[in-house]
Amino acid sequence: MKKLVVIISLIAFGTVAYAQDTTQTKTEKAVSATKSTAKKVGKGIKKGASGVGTEVKKDARYVSEGTKKVAKKVGDGTEKAYDATKREVKKVTADIKKD
Repeated sequence: MKKLVVIISLIAFGTVAYAQDTTQTKTEKAVSATKSTAKKVGKGIKKGASGVGTEVKKDARYVSEGTKKVAKKVGDGTEKAYDATKREVKKVTADIKKD
């Protein structure tokens, strides 16, 4: 009877140990696969971010150039308006002096 109990204990112990090894192996494989996938995703994100950064720089340059053109046109328009106002003031002043 003691031999039977010992044999059954050894079989149970062996089965439990095998199940733990199998579970650990599956867990390690899952962790490895997750790490690999995360690295691939990280590389993809870096590439995407680099592309976005390049496009933003290009767009910023276009906006900057457009802003400079508009500022110059506004400045030119302001000078013309100032000159026109100055001429009109001179005309009105001359008309007032005539009267």
